[in-house]
Amino acid sequence: MDGSLPPNDPRGRPTLVMTTQLVIAGSLGLSAFIAFCILRNQWADLYAARTIHHPGLPPLPKSFFGWIPALYKIKEEQILEHAGLDAFVFLGFFSMAIKLLCVCTFFAVAVISPIRLHYTGNYDDTAYGDYISKTFIRIINPGTGRTVEDPSSKEPEEYSAYLWCYVAFVYIFTFITGWFLLRQTHHIVRVRQSYLGNQNSITDRTIRLSGIPVDLRNEEALKDHIESLQIGQVRSITICRQWKELDNLMNRRRKMLANVERAWTEYLGDDGAKRSARSVPIASSLPQSPPIPLRGDDGSTPLLEHALLPNVINGTVSYGHRRPVMRIGFLGFFGKMVDKIDYYTARLEKIDQNVKLARHKEYKATPVAFVTMDSVASAQMAAQAVLDPQAYRLIATNAPAPHDVIWPNLYKSRFERLIRGWFVSSVIALITVALFIPIGSVAALLNPETISKFWPALGRALETSTLLNALVTGFLPTFLFTLFNIIIPFVYNGLSNLQGFVSHADTELSVIGKNFFYIFFNLFLVFTVAGTASNFWAVIRDTTQIARLLARSLKQLSHFYINLIILQGIGMIPFRLLEFGVVFKYPFIKSFSKTPRDYFNLYKPPNFNYGLFLPQPLLILIICLLYSCMSTKILTFGLIYFILGYFTFKYQLLYSMTHLQHSTGKSWPMIFYRVCIGLLIFQLTMAGSLVLQGAFYLSALLTPLPISTFILMYNFYKHCIPLSNFIALRAIRQHQDRPQGSHTLDEERERNQVYINPNLVCPLEEPWIADPAGRIINVHFD
Repeated sequence: MDGSLPPNDPRGRPTLVMTTQLVIAGSLGLSAFIAFCILRNQWADLYAARTIHHPGLPPLPKSFFGWIPALYKIKEEQILEHAGLDAFVFLGFFSMAIKLLCVCTFFAVAVISPIRLHYTGNYDDTAYGDYISKTFIRIINPGTGRTVEDPSSKEPEEYSAYLWCYVAFVYIFTFITGWFLLRQTHHIVRVRQSYLGNQNSITDRTIRLSGIPVDLRNEEALKDHIESLQIGQVRSITICRQWKELDNLMNRRRKMLANVERAWTEYLGDDGAKRSARSVPIASSLPQSPPIPLRGDDGSTPLLEHALLPNVINGTVSYGHRRPVMRIGFLGFFGKMVDKIDYYTARLEKIDQNVKLARHKEYKATPVAFVTMDSVASAQMAAQAVLDPQAYRLIATNAPAPHDVIWPNLYKSRFERLIRGWFVSSVIALITVALFIPIGSVAALLNPETISKFWPALGRALETSTLLNALVTGFLPTFLFTLFNIIIPFVYNGLSNLQGFVSHADTELSVIGKNFFYIFFNLFLVFTVAGTASNFWAVIRDTTQIARLLARSLKQLSHFYINLIILQGIGMIPFRLLEFGVVFKYPFIKSFSKTPRDYFNLYKPPNFNYGLFLPQPLLILIICLLYSCMSTKILTFGLIYFILGYFTFKYQLLYSMTHLQHSTGKSWPMIFYRVCIGLLIFQLTMAGSLVLQGAFYLSALLTPLPISTFILMYNFYKHCIPLSNFIALRAIRQHQDRPQGSHTLDEERERNQVYINPNLVCPLEEPWIADPAGRIINVHFD
């Protein structure tokens, strides 16, 4: 017997599927990477957008591949300086995952797989065995012409020696993972305390008070009360009021301002608007030019239908454009014909008058206020203290950054926010249940026999074509899995924005939690454990079967997860460099862009949302941990995923994307707990795997590991969570003296900012009008 497999043998299919997936993913990834290397310099406005506003960024060579080693040499201190704490924590997670997987892969290649190969003939512990390992054995043993015996033919004592290897390495990998988690935690805490303790931003000196009693809802009374607590002097207080009327007026004004700009662009043409997009450095700083008059040279006012505006080009005035007109009746089909520019401008001026009146009104105070203290230490003491003996009164928390505050949500009542939270949770629960069917359908595509039952014609085609079989059962499920992973997170992001969080950072952290729950529960647990109806009802009837079902399903789905990580890492990660979504949307958004403001927003760098980008790497790391003792291939491709992801996200966070949210690295506790959950499932899975092979005693030996993992989580909660939320007083005192003129990224970003609703104080913007030369001009009516 030469060990060769017959045609269409299921044991040979995973190898063909993996080869096909490597070819497809490699082609996608390589083409995207080469395209990025070519376009990086040609489309610098997109792929190096942050260099415009952050000239201090480390320069990257313009050579084809020269940017890669230069990017690698950028140190953590530079990441912290130019991208902030959130980027430091995010990239630190990737760096930790790379080190962890390097160690696990080394042990898997050097110890676990050779032992498994000796005892079972399989390099990986899979459902069908490993055709590659059998071929390898035939190569190194050409004289014998046989493969290693099936494990069932071995004596129980001899086979249990191989299973002891599993027990040992479950312990080893658990403690290695815990050690890396604690090591990274201490590193992040140390850097965070040093970074925040070394700055004196308005955010660090401000607390948010909620539950303010009625008798303290004015600035003087609240200031006197806070100072009477002897925790420091109060610099300023902003009591949030019911500014909904003013907010609605400003929203109407922004829409009317857009109408005025579109009317002017319709009159002048959009050539100047296109040219102006690159000439506006920032939205709040527009170049000023002499106003263009709206009257003729003789002082007369042109008729509405035939009014002409002078075109000012290089000092020469010429007439020749017809002013746009419109009907003001129902849907623009009925009513009086008016000049569009005059009509919208008059309405804008009317709204401006209402805004000025609204800004001087007295509004009802809410039980929420921002209190800025005289020092960081005072604010931190207040945020950690119990300020009132009654429950739900004077609750102090760290304030979000001024630019991060979502003001309309601050004066929503606690009841309204509670209702919104329950509504969003209910919608997410409905989506979770509704996704059972499509995810189960994806699971059905993995098995040709199942396909033959529901679609006999396709089943027969799969039997006759090995390539089609590989594409349908290998590439298609991972592609659909990826498609689900792209679409649903945006839905959850939209739902989180409706929930009523008081800051964009809180919203982003909520999106991380929601999307991880979706990707972990729906796309992993449901897909893996309850991928079929029989498995689902087995779990419902007897929850003690979860470990066995999980172990059995993971072995059966090992090749799927190999193909998934190949597609995500080698195929999709390079596409993130291309910012394919932004490039894809660009022509559609550009087709609707008319005004200078539209074109300016078109060239703004996209926002990096950790809620959309963090959950998937977390799941990939958990999958790698689950298969760390069973599949060397998954560990290897997982390592490649994190290496490519580190370089990709490092480039984006530093050079091409902005991160407007400000959570000061608070995503790390979420990462820590979720990796610990992965450890618990890893231990449960390995216990179930040993039970499946009859090794009940060895399975019982793993009992201490979940206990140690819970101890690790409790230790983190008890000792590290406070340091992840607050600034230690000792850290503040240690860094009071620093070089003159040095500022952190947060201080630069928060310079001259105050805690006040922008609609109360922001200047009423003039329309952005561009002359044919592309210069932004101001238009005033005589």
